[in-house]
Amino acid sequence: AALEDGAIKSDTQIVDTGILRVGEFSFGNWYFLQYGKTDGVLNVVGAIRRSNDIFFYKAAEETGVDEISSYAKEFGLGEKIGIDLKGEEKGIVPTRAWKQDSIGEQWYLGDTYNYGIGQGYLLATPLQVNMFTTVFANGGTLFRPHLIAGQAKVLKKDFIKRENID
Repeated sequence: AALEDGAIKSDTQIVDTGILRVGEFSFGNWYFLQYGKTDGVLNVVGAIRRSNDIFFYKAAEETGVDEISSYAKEFGLGEKIGIDLKGEEKGIVPTRAWKQDSIGEQWYLGDTYNYGIGQGYLLATPLQVNMFTTVFANGGTLFRPHLIAGQAKVLKKDFIKRENID
């Protein structure tokens, strides 16, 4: 979402400070919290490689919750995907309005930080995670999965810029 929206570019560099503080709350990078170390200056490739929370907190802050949610929906999150099994759940793709309506609270920057690393109010099924991950693995096609080989349906193709897939 951050790349597609232009909130960051492939060469954007963010310094891993170990912890971000918002008022009395702190949001740490796992590497700092576990080992007391930081990853220094990272671009998006380095941040993915290291799973650097600070980078993705800041990228999410620049992108915004509603833009992140818009892209999450493009990948099939928040809706039933229509697999040929009973009991499928749709999950939750949070927005400012969703939080206000569902929980009765406003959206906070800390919510965006948690969302930026795939946590917080986001709720995705393992199948949805697999489905959106394959878009990057296969070069840009979103499929509806099925149990029987040969019955997968293309839902979207080339909806993410090639340079962002890469």
